[in-house]
Amino acid sequence: MQILKLKYFCNLIILFEFALAGSAELSRFENDITLSMNQKVLLDKFRATVEDRLPFDYMKKEIYLVKWLRSSNFQPDSAKERLYRHLRWRSEHGIDEKIDLQKDIEGWRSDFLLMFDGRDKSGRPFVLIDLRNFDARRLIQQGKYDQMVRLYEHMIDRACKLGLDYSEKYKNITRGNVLVNLDGFNPQENSCSACIAMMVRNIATFVQNYPECVDKIFIINAPLSIDVLANIAKSAFSEEIRRNIFIYGKDPGVVKEALSQDFNLARLPFSVMGDYTNTANDMIINQNMDQTALQYLNNTRMRLLQAVRQFGLGLRELILKFEIHAIL
Repeated sequence: MQILKLKYFCNLIILFEFALAGSAELSRFENDITLSMNQKVLLDKFRATVEDRLPFDYMKKEIYLVKWLRSSNFQPDSAKERLYRHLRWRSEHGIDEKIDLQKDIEGWRSDFLLMFDGRDKSGRPFVLIDLRNFDARRLIQQGKYDQMVRLYEHMIDRACKLGLDYSEKYKNITRGNVLVNLDGFNPQENSCSACIAMMVRNIATFVQNYPECVDKIFIINAPLSIDVLANIAKSAFSEEIRRNIFIYGKDPGVVKEALSQDFNLARLPFSVMGDYTNTANDMIINQNMDQTALQYLNNTRMRLLQAVRQFGLGLRELILKFEIHAIL
């Protein structure tokens, strides 16, 4: 049995691919850019319905809109309701107000460290959250609950927008990853009722407003007593995200082996089991497309060419056009 699917590459070009039923499972990237013909029709109609209400150009692109549609099981009315609710949330919470996020983050440096500039082996962005001496109970007692929530909202918006920017720039990225370092984190100091309420609220905010933003969440240096908090946190995430949360303890060998599957250890700080020890900077910022990302793009192209040869679809020129356009 042959299944006709439609592929779109970040609103760049449309390809048709015949895939054999029962073939190898698609990667997350391939799954995110693969639609059936009926789904593509629904996406076009959905876009036409909501486009005039969207305040920013990036929201009008297919790669953004399909996240809402797919996470709504391709029910256009549900997707529209969720998207409009998100727009109201952005307005009510001042998400699009101009703030100096980096300056705000610096003010919390003794509690946690946040870095946005990482790239994994596939060129995808990742956010590093180093919780250091984070003590939610103490901060809440100091009256900083609202400040923490506001900072969190702006942080996740920036992180997910970064993923969309990379989608537009590199054409082979649809999501990012999150790396959380719990070294120094004390579960007892973060288990008060207000602490847990804030954690659940923040996770719910993320799930409701940023569909298909994250591929994997890696948590390392987790203390043995993290189980209760971890189970509460997992329950607040969607099923898709729960399947992609990976928690590791403090064994350097285990952590390095796990992280090396997705990350270049030479570009991770020493504090998260990486090999990069330049204290002048927390991270290496790679402004150019990573060679591994280019290799991934080439591998995707080769798979499409193989499909062309196998089924004789005569799409070789179209695929080559995609390759040239994507790399430029």
